[in-house]
Amino acid sequence: MKGTPLHEKVLDLASLLMALIYVGGGIYLIFSSSSFNFLPITNVQKYALAGTLILYGSFRGYRVWKRQKNQNEP
Repeated sequence: MKGTPLHEKVLDLASLLMALIYVGGGIYLIFSSSSFNFLPITNVQKYALAGTLILYGSFRGYRVWKRQKNQNEP
């Protein structure tokens, strides 16, 4: 019986969770009006950071999905 080791399952779950956190953080930056009040940051910089977070989170999620797909193939 061939199964995925527990540490790989935990790493995949942690990677997926971080991907969701990155995407959620980017979405939060786009829709929040009071983000970064402690830093002098412009709207362009805020949206650029939000877009980067969303893209990076999507990339991490895709990598986890692709790894899971490859492990499940016979």
